[in-house]
Amino acid sequence: MQNSGEAKPSCDPLSEDFLTRALADLVRTPSTNPGAYESEVAHRVMDWLAGTPVEAQFVESMPERYSVGAILRGKSDGPRLVLNGHMDTVPVDDEDLWKTDPFGAEIRNGFLYGRGACDMKAGLAVQIGVAHHLAKHVDHLAGALVLHFAVGEERAEPGTLSLLKAGYTGDLGIVTEPTELGIAAATRGLAPIHIRLKGRSIHASRSHLGINPAWALQWVLEALQVYKDDIQKRSHELLSFGSCTPTSISGGVVPNAVSDFIDLYVDRRLIPGETVASELSDLTGRLNAARPADSEVEIEVEAAYNQFEPAEISTEAPVVGLLLESTERVLGKPAPIYGAPYASDVRNLVNDAGIEAVNFGPGNVTECHCADERVEVRQLVDCARVVSDVAERLLLANH
Repeated sequence: MQNSGEAKPSCDPLSEDFLTRALADLVRTPSTNPGAYESEVAHRVMDWLAGTPVEAQFVESMPERYSVGAILRGKSDGPRLVLNGHMDTVPVDDEDLWKTDPFGAEIRNGFLYGRGACDMKAGLAVQIGVAHHLAKHVDHLAGALVLHFAVGEERAEPGTLSLLKAGYTGDLGIVTEPTELGIAAATRGLAPIHIRLKGRSIHASRSHLGINPAWALQWVLEALQVYKDDIQKRSHELLSFGSCTPTSISGGVVPNAVSDFIDLYVDRRLIPGETVASELSDLTGRLNAARPADSEVEIEVEAAYNQFEPAEISTEAPVVGLLLESTERVLGKPAPIYGAPYASDVRNLVNDAGIEAVNFGPGNVTECHCADERVEVRQLVDCARVVSDVAERLLLANH
């Protein structure tokens, strides 16, 4: 009995029918992080690769969290092209804000809706389609197509890193994150900074006998504003400058008591040349210097869990050239080269494995991590055709 994930033999794996069926199947399988996590989607991916010459296996990235690594081997030696994507999504948050079922995979007005449709199950569907397409030509394959279906990217967990360590590496890479089919040769990093202001709680009617950390927010935010201004003086050709955004403040138990501590979180986006460690050190020094001499508030600064280093490759790199040629061949004009404003696992390919890699995929990043997340079906199909063209020209002998 054919399982539901397998393609019909007569179905073109680069067709809208195949790709939307694959994408809808993945979207209907929740993989929120935290929440459902990726196990069920990992099994769906294995089902979609079943019946092809693709060799796929589960790789334990963290205890009981399994990525899928896969390879389509050629008949002779040659380059290895890595296609990378992550299976986890952010949680749904408030379902009342959605006009569609978050896991319904509804197609309406040329878009497929659902949590993860854009970020980045559309990219995973592209990878599945490309693998099926190349599998038809495996006898002429010189080199290998390597596929990553990673866990944990949304929280900077080591899914992609575990696949690379397991041997699923290569020479060139495409991370199928949403770029609206632009070629992101540079990608921002992320230093999520946690600032804790420590005081001493007491009944608010006798607040002068405690240490109130709320007053310290004034000089902390002023120091952050100066830091932000200095950041914006640093420039990158594709990414402009980094950013520094205070995002959440919490503390206290009841309104009529001074807080023991206040937590402030800062989203710090990095450009190449900056690192999580260097910026954490810089900001810590600035905050300590800004602390008034008479302040009894203690301050702690640390990087939170989801850290990403920035990454970039030359705009003259071979993978960029291949994508420029393929987008012109398939879509009629070369794709723009730009810098991705978000962070992604391209950092593992470029920084950790030395692979020349870019982000290139379907979807608009402003339409993910939100209610009614969606991806344009036309971009899904176009991306699969472009990536297949790259893979054919790179991996097929005598192409």
